[in-house]
Amino acid sequence: MAVARIARMLQRRPPQGRFREQLFWLVDIIYACKASGDDLLAREARLVEEALGRLGEYMETGDMQALDLATAHVEKFALIVKAAVVLHREE
Repeated sequence: MAVARIARMLQRRPPQGRFREQLFWLVDIIYACKASGDDLLAREARLVEEALGRLGEYMETGDMQALDLATAHVEKFALIVKAAVVLHREE
């Protein structure tokens, strides 16, 4: 099941302090959510992709508001994905 795969991915915590590896870990979860067949997870994955674009904007311009928006979207995405995993386990 796709959600079970996402759960395993979440259990493999990203390397601490390694931005590149953390980013690849997040992108893998985004792709898994888009491929899961779950409409909510796919929609949230697309939103977090937009947030990563804001992260790129921050890296180019230093605009802290872009960084704050990207961070908020990624945190919301994490909550939604974790909730979906919990619901999947209860089914």
